[in-house]
Amino acid sequence: MTVYRTFYLLFIGVIILGGSYSGLAQDLNLEVSGNEQSGYSVNVLDGEELLVVADGEFSLKLSNLDLSVQHEIKNFRASSFNKSETGISLQKDIYLDRFDSNLSVEVEYDRISPNLIKKTIRLFQPSIPTLYYSLGVKNIPAKRPERYITFEHGNFPGGLVHELYPSAGFITPQGNVVGFLTDPGYKNHFTRTTRRRFSGRGGGMIGMRVLPDVRLLSVATQEEQNSGNDYIQYTFGEMDVLDRGTVKELDLPEDFRKVGNLEIERKDSITELNFKDNSKAGMELITPMRDQKVYTVSFLAKANAPVSLKLYRVKNGERTKELEHGIKYIDNFPVNTKEWTRFKGSVLVPYIDKDSIMMFIGVNNPENGSLKLKDLRIEENHPFERPYNRLTLGEPIEKVTYIFSEPWKDQKQFKISTKTRLAEGMGFQGSEIEKMLYANFQMMTWITSVDDFTAFNVPNMNYSPDMYNRDSFWSVISTYNKELNISIWNQWARTQTPRGAIGTIITPYMGSVEAKDNEATIEWLIWGLLNKRRFGMELPQEKIKLAAEYILNEFDEDRDAVCASHFSMSQIDVMEYHPKTQRMAANQGMFAVALKTIKALGVEIDEDYVAKAEKEYLNFYDPERKHLLFDTDYPDLISFTDLIPEFLSLWVFNEPMLTDEMVQNHLDQIPALNKTDEAPYPEMGTTAPICIRLTNDASGYAYMDENYQPFGEFGKNSYGNHARDGYYYNGGSWLRAEYTAYVTGLKHGWEKAEKRMKNRLWAEIHLNPYWPYSKEFIPTKWNNYEEWWDSTRGLSWNVFVLMANEFAGLREPEMDPDYRKQ
Repeated sequence: MTVYRTFYLLFIGVIILGGSYSGLAQDLNLEVSGNEQSGYSVNVLDGEELLVVADGEFSLKLSNLDLSVQHEIKNFRASSFNKSETGISLQKDIYLDRFDSNLSVEVEYDRISPNLIKKTIRLFQPSIPTLYYSLGVKNIPAKRPERYITFEHGNFPGGLVHELYPSAGFITPQGNVVGFLTDPGYKNHFTRTTRRRFSGRGGGMIGMRVLPDVRLLSVATQEEQNSGNDYIQYTFGEMDVLDRGTVKELDLPEDFRKVGNLEIERKDSITELNFKDNSKAGMELITPMRDQKVYTVSFLAKANAPVSLKLYRVKNGERTKELEHGIKYIDNFPVNTKEWTRFKGSVLVPYIDKDSIMMFIGVNNPENGSLKLKDLRIEENHPFERPYNRLTLGEPIEKVTYIFSEPWKDQKQFKISTKTRLAEGMGFQGSEIEKMLYANFQMMTWITSVDDFTAFNVPNMNYSPDMYNRDSFWSVISTYNKELNISIWNQWARTQTPRGAIGTIITPYMGSVEAKDNEATIEWLIWGLLNKRRFGMELPQEKIKLAAEYILNEFDEDRDAVCASHFSMSQIDVMEYHPKTQRMAANQGMFAVALKTIKALGVEIDEDYVAKAEKEYLNFYDPERKHLLFDTDYPDLISFTDLIPEFLSLWVFNEPMLTDEMVQNHLDQIPALNKTDEAPYPEMGTTAPICIRLTNDASGYAYMDENYQPFGEFGKNSYGNHARDGYYYNGGSWLRAEYTAYVTGLKHGWEKAEKRMKNRLWAEIHLNPYWPYSKEFIPTKWNNYEEWWDSTRGLSWNVFVLMANEFAGLREPEMDPDYRKQ
């Protein structure tokens, strides 16, 4: 056994195939119910006791392409069944006379483990070019549940569930939880997008007029439960068309509250806000909006500055967080003083604990002007519902869901179990945190839109609907899924500009012209090289050569091997440099990796040129300060991101660029914070800042402020007066960057690597007991859990820990189900 494999068993702390929760006592079994006359379906039992009963296996709504002919199959039951050692399969062939089409159906139950069942529904039709369809999978408790739970709520009243992670369950009278999960959206063909960007790169997000998969997951409403109708249901392929439905206009309150220095005057349907200075000002009003409904907010506006529109939750009279699904981040809605500009956007209000909703309308920088509002309306939508999934001629489709059961412990454990059980159901093997990161990534990968079933990966729900190149790069290369890697890489290839740059972002329902000299084009080339190695992908050579030419011309026009760019080529991308900067270690390192990649892809490049670029990367190491200089103008700053090029060089090419001494010294100076006795190694911290200022005082470090600030006006405004010490890029702990740096240290013989790796993974699950899942960053200075940013929850690219662990010798490729398929 190798040293790494020995460390692996110590590191994981559990057997590879085992779960984290040892209290499992379930023995899920399957039984066929029904007969030849009524048809067959399958019940799920715990031992010999009924747990979930099937009133039919699914319901199916079908339509032809012009929606002129429709048909519904309610509570499908099969005509025959077969049993195997691990499961039951049901079959039936149906003639659909309304479409003159044959439909073949198979439903397969597979017992993955004693507490996990996989259910696969297969449909096939060889008769009509395309049918639209939506499919509902209803799970009915055998006995009245004690209560329902969802990923975010330990006592869910019922209705639509639109949360961070699409899982729900119920508590049995015996004190067990029965949970329900779905395959990812790129497999089951759903999207969780509810908003789009403004046209013309206007500020913020606006709710769409066509909302897909609003009821992807739903629980019996209170009225249904009161009448004895209990269930949890997934509905795939259904969209709400708001402008084809009906609306109910709501009465708005006469009372409102002035915010800031302004005067408000009302004349008929026009409200005029006259601002007295340049400070943010506007009006607030409590709306009649309630949760688990869809609304439309609209108005006409004239102003000499962009309009700000916000919707906030209000609990016990206090304003709390901003609403998530629909109108969001609207600070700069473009208007003018000459003509009325119309605003119209949808708002999906999920369950929000019956909070009230407050609306703010105003201006952030009014410039002593005025804002005129006309026809302010809030309408409750009753949309037209229609199917959008496609059952295409001769192409079988599958929908996969999962059922698991275990003793109920608490909400934290349910959040963990919904992720680990999904990973297990998909055939993934690994530690608890590896399973959780894998499942999180799967649930953040869906289809692009209702008209485009291309796979689409978003960083987290806060960033939705956008797919960022640099996020999807680190996310998708963590898996051996050929479909995902090639499909999404090809999507990015299509963003290539005539100069060769790869776009930074793809956003559904709206365009993006953002293609710039950051690391996106470099990562696209690295990704192409990996696809070629892993899958034998034949790369588009013209695009590869064009991207290589762009990198050489854009980053090193004079061919002196010194990288110059307008942007950071690391994730710390909050600053733009004019003229181009040569100050950053990460930029030089990524440029060296880019040259290695270009050479490996067969594009001719001089060996001495590559070597000189590497040497320039080494030159960012300051032997007196004993670390790489994040920014030579701010030499006291140190960052994990400066070791990412070294990691890539080691991982992709098995070639170090830095010395052991450089890497070890660099890592030794980054402080480990958030110490706790509960961590695996309580003598050291559990998290470390991605970027910090080193000092010569007793603490040894300080967060950035307005005086020592490499990020220009952004940094001065964001980090002045210590307002955000320990947050975001002012000392936040970002798992992917931190962990890959530790693995780099492991490869360079850094003695602390193993302990820091284990502590950091522990922190991701346990440091905040309410958030046991992947996060964008963990703050390194905070007073209570309420200070953690909601927007950071569920980040996708942390799944790269899988590849980091594989490179460190802690995983085997065969533990990925997609690798085994190959």
